[in-house]
Parts: sequence; C-alpha cells; structure tokens
Amino acid sequence: MRLKTIFTFSLATLALASCADDKFNYDKNESLKGTLSFARLSIDYSEEMVTKTEAADGTYMLYVYDSGESLVWSGQYSAVTEGSGSISLLAGDYRLDIRSTAAAVPDAKFSSPVYGATEQFTITAGQTTELGTITCTLLQCAVSVEYNDDFLSMVTGDGNASVEVTTGSPLDYALSYNSGAPKYERRIGYFAVNGNNTTMVVTFKGSIENKTQKMTTTVTGIKPRDYHIIKFLKKTDSTGDVTIGIEIDGLVADAVLDNDVQVSETGDGYDPEAPIGDGGIELVSTCDYDITRPITVPASGNPFNLTLKAVVPNGVLKFTVDIASTNVDFINSVNTVGGTNLDLINPSEEAMGVFDIVPFPHGTELAGKTEIDFDLSGAQTAILGFPGSHTFTMNVVDKKGCKNSIDVVLVVE
Repeated sequence: MRLKTIFTFSLATLALASCADDKFNYDKNESLKGTLSFARLSIDYSEEMVTKTEAADGTYMLYVYDSGESLVWSGQYSAVTEGSGSISLLAGDYRLDIRSTAAAVPDAKFSSPVYGATEQFTITAGQTTELGTITCTLLQCAVSVEYNDDFLSMVTGDGNASVEVTTGSPLDYALSYNSGAPKYERRIGYFAVNGNNTTMVVTFKGSIENKTQKMTTTVTGIKPRDYHIIKFLKKTDSTGDVTIGIEIDGLVADAVLDNDVQVSETGDGYDPEAPIGDGGIELVSTCDYDITRPITVPASGNPFNLTLKAVVPNGVLKFTVDIASTNVDFINSVNTVGGTNLDLINPSEEAMGVFDIVPFPHGTELAGKTEIDFDLSGAQTAILGFPGSHTFTMNVVDKKGCKNSIDVVLVVE
C-alpha cells in the first residue's frame, strides 16, 4: 500500500512512457538471440504431506534471471500458456524461478504455504530451448503445536507457544485458558528457511498451576518441506516428580529435558494475560477485486476501481505499509524519495506528496479507529510504468498489542 514514492515521480514516468522501450528488450541484435519456448512447459506442485502432484493454476509467477542475477523477464504462468508461448533472450545461461505467489515468501505466517522451483537453462543463438514439466515444492518448513491432556489439566491461565526460524520474526500459537477448558491455535504455521541447516527456537510461556512458567528449546537442521509437530506435555518420573517437556516429531530429546522449567513463585516477568493473536485485524475488499490474490492493473483508459477497508476491532495503535517488488527500477525509484516503508499515522515530510495524488488516509486521526477505508484506484496511472509484481504489506498493531500483516499484490503485465 506504500505507493508514496511511486506517485511523486509518476508524471515524469508517464511523459516518457510513450517512447520507452520494453525493459526486457535489452538488445536489438537478433543474431545474438535465441528463443525460450514455453510450449511444452507444464507446472505441477506437490503439497507437503500429500504424495500426489496437481497442476498449478495460472497465477503462478515466472521469473527469468541472467547469469549476472539480473531479472530479464517476468510473467504469470497463464500469460505464457495463453500467449505466444515464447520469449527472445540473448545467448547465455539463465535461471527460471517459479513461485506460487507474486509476494515474497513471508518470514512466518499461518496457513500461507508458498510453492516454488528453480530450473537452470541455456539459450543458444538461433536455436529454441524448451522447458518440460517442472514440479514446485514447498519453499518453507511447516509447524503445528499441540498439548497433551495432562499438560492442559495444569493450565490455569493464558499462555503462548512462540516458534522462531527467522530471527526477529516469531509466530505466536496462542493458548487460551477459556475458563478451565483450554483452547489453542491449531493452524499450521509456515516459515521461510535460509539453507538446509537453519535453527528453530521454540518457547512456551504461560500460567501453569497458578505460577508463571517458561521453557525453551532449539532445533537445528531445519529444511524446506519439513513438517514439525511440537507437543508440550506433562511428565512424571519414577520418583513421582512432575515436569513439563517438549516433544518434537514424536521424540523427546535430552536437550529438551534439560530445559524443563520447575514451578517458580517469582516467574520470569512474563504476563500470561498479555494479548496474543491478531485481534481480528483484517483487510476486506469493498470492490469486485479479490484482494487475497494478485490483482492485474488494467491498461490506461480502462477502469480500475480498487477499494478496501482495514478492520481493527480494538482500535489502531500503529499502521505502516511496506513495499516489495520484482522490478528493481520500481524499488530504486521508491528509495530515492524516502524508502520502502510508509507510516500512515506519522508520515514523514517527504512522504506527504503521495497524498496529493492518491488520497491515502493519513495523520494522527487514524489512531484509535476501528475501520479505515482505502481507495487505491488512483494508483493505476503511476504504477503502469513498472512491469512486474508489486507487494504492499499492511502492518497493523492495535491498542491491545495484537498485530497482523496483510499483503496486497498489484501486477503490471
């Protein structure tokens, strides 16, 4: 949603648009080019925990990079299957990246699996290179949290299981006391993985037998496509002493047992009554577009009615918007005017120009609101100068400390 810098330079962009070359047509010497054909390309995906493969839908995104890691072409799967089925590229080595979403892989998010694949290929001058079937697999690791009945019988207040794979981006699995009938977060969380030897930190904090307790364990060797089931349980040893432990994937490791936390009168300063979860924060479309899927921006002259509403039941405390894009020029242009983060409640001076072009709600009056309307229809003219996928992440923190981040993706073909 942070279109701030896009608009301040949009007039100059539009003035040049009529004579600008296709950004991907970077060389006119056809004798040095070959063809990448998508005629035989077939993209499948394989879900983790499901052995069969299924055909991918047309919204999968394709990105072609040259040997210097520069993006030279991008487009939706449907565009190449319904269009000419080929593109012209200079002779050389390339990489095709496929991803099930135009947005970047989130560091940590519930119910948000992202599938992808990478294929290396070579273009030879005057020849056609064909791609065959490519199967996309889960790019993240998946984690679910459970509790055994004995553990739940010890719960006397709210708690939380925190899982962190990317430093600074934990995902909270809330445990609600629920008047003695505990309920807990059962959704699967999906985590970005950096390499095949990533570390996962699991922490439980909460009220157990009227005392605040905390326990932490670390798991190494986390890889994409792994599915980890974490279970917190009550344990009784041969002498009758009771402890709590963490079982991961059916195994209770010695390292986990060493981290058992005994009942403590003083606790660790954690407030088990602190708010957990997203507080019902959501982004609702108020137009015909499904904002949960990438939105293709129509060409100039065609109507583009994009309106939405941010719903924040507990009232807004903080509201920011982050920008990401597959188009390097887009990001560079944004950075020249103030960067890729926009604070709607306390915008910087250099960000104010954007509100003269698109009437983003902004200012201190947004604080405390439970509903905020957005009309991004005016973004059409400015963003059409930048082919690619542009992700605007709405980050909201409410007055009770609950938070949620929601992506809106605009695609310019």
